[in-house]
Amino acid sequence: MEQPISLQLLNIMLLTAILAISLWIFRKASKIHKASYRLIDDAAIVRKETQALFAQCQALRILESKLHLDQPLPATRGWAGSPDFLLTLADQVLAKKPTIVVECSSGVSTLVIARCLQLNGHGHAYSLEHDQTYAKKTEDMLTSFNLNDYATILYAPLVVKGNDSAWYDESVLSDHIAPIDILIVDGPPESTAPLARLPAVPRLLPRMNANATIILDDADREAERETVKRWLQMEPTFHVNHLHHEKGCVILSR
Repeated sequence: MEQPISLQLLNIMLLTAILAISLWIFRKASKIHKASYRLIDDAAIVRKETQALFAQCQALRILESKLHLDQPLPATRGWAGSPDFLLTLADQVLAKKPTIVVECSSGVSTLVIARCLQLNGHGHAYSLEHDQTYAKKTEDMLTSFNLNDYATILYAPLVVKGNDSAWYDESVLSDHIAPIDILIVDGPPESTAPLARLPAVPRLLPRMNANATIILDDADREAERETVKRWLQMEPTFHVNHLHHEKGCVILSR
């Protein structure tokens, strides 16, 4: 016996409603499923960032224990060197006991180097700084820690020489600032040129000790990777040690 038309329509409407509700439930379940994956990804990111932050806190604590300062270090975030990089500088200076250190840029790193030279009992750091404001800040920082006898800030504007990009005016480095035992390259800023730090080695290599060490910060950036590649082409005798720091660090030695 055939169902009345009204009952057939009711069944169709009911089936349509069931399908619509099922589709709605499916879409909601799909969104929840995707959201759960996003939560897993977010949790992984948070875990990675937490581990990185812990590593920096640990490096800072070790660094301060080595320096034995009577006041806390200035902030080590933003433009300042990361704690792991500063710790590497301290380890290198304390171990190698250099007589002359040249630093491209200045800041908290200058203070760390100067303190390590003081602990060594000899040596002097010369920091090339193209920004007068930062030069003054670093000088004031050294004064507040009584470390002026172990570091000198040399105001060196960026100038173009030959085919090189703009780099520090090296004429501020007098003849007695040689041979360089440790060269630290943490400037100029990448915004000043595509390969802003490339001139450091060709310009200063003639002043360097035969067994000198070069330490490059921000080594994970593409420009710095290319810079290291070109340095090795200029001087194939360098041995490369890539440290897994927050911003990357490369140590070149012979």
